Amino acid sequence: MNRAHPTAHRGISKAFTVTVLVIIVLAGLALALIRSGVTPGLSFNSQTSVSQANTSALITQTKMMGTATLNDLIAGKFPTALDKAGTGGVTVTVTDLRVIYVRTESDGDWHVAVTDGVIPVFITEITPSYQAALGQPQSGSIIQETGIAYCDTVHETESCNTCWEIHPVTLWHVIGTTTMAATTKVNAGLHASVSYAQNPIPRGSAQAITIQAQDSDGAVVGAFVSVEVDYASGSTIHTFSCTTSSSGSCSITWTIGSTSTPGTFQVIVDIAGGEFLSDFTVTA
Repeated sequence: MNRAHPTAHRGISKAFTVTVLVIIVLAGLALALIRSGVTPGLSFNSQTSVSQANTSALITQTKMMGTATLNDLIAGKFPTALDKAGTGGVTVTVTDLRVIYVRTESDGDWHVAVTDGVIPVFITEITPSYQAALGQPQSGSIIQETGIAYCDTVHETESCNTCWEIHPVTLWHVIGTTTMAATTKVNAGLHASVSYAQNPIPRGSAQAITIQAQDSDGAVVGAFVSVEVDYASGSTIHTFSCTTSSSGSCSITWTIGSTSTPGTFQVIVDIAGGEFLSDFTVTA
């Protein structure tokens, strides 16, 4: 009867053990690669390129579909359309915009000036092709706007100090109202907004007026502000004054008489020689 030599048995056993150890080591390496996010069989450089490509696609999708802020637009985070019709542009949506005024321009566009509370004045435009369907938003309303990002260099040196606009606006809707009423008059680059504790407000109530002053450098600090309030009756005038704080704002408060004539109360604000007009409504 043939018998295997003991040395041969030991050789086979040793080879088997080495094979098993190699398999275990390779399996461990594969598991470590998977956990680190690198696909086995794909070089590190190739894996990085795939990740960067996926990231770029995600950023592009966000630009096309996400919401934005006015600061995002002014910072140039979205490419400009090729023209005022929005050709090749990116659609953006900006919410919580307060309408300052609506004005018809010589080319037929509606300039809808808005603010988000940070940017004093930002121009958005509703072109004639959208006007019938969208209508005009009302001053003082809080709206959400969707439209095309456009850098209009013609207006870059005007009071808004930016070429960026939402132009054209393709959709807007009201999401609230505000007691804020702001002027857009600019004196030597100075913007002022005027807000009220209540508007309209019942006579006999305490009214507060807050003035916010800004220029191209930001908040105007330490400015003397005079406020004149002309009552609806035409026979009563109150004058007040305050000085802007580090935030560029100051407030005055008084109580409207319980027998005051209801109607529109005119407010004249003077900041550093620049006059800004506003008004609020008093009810019976």
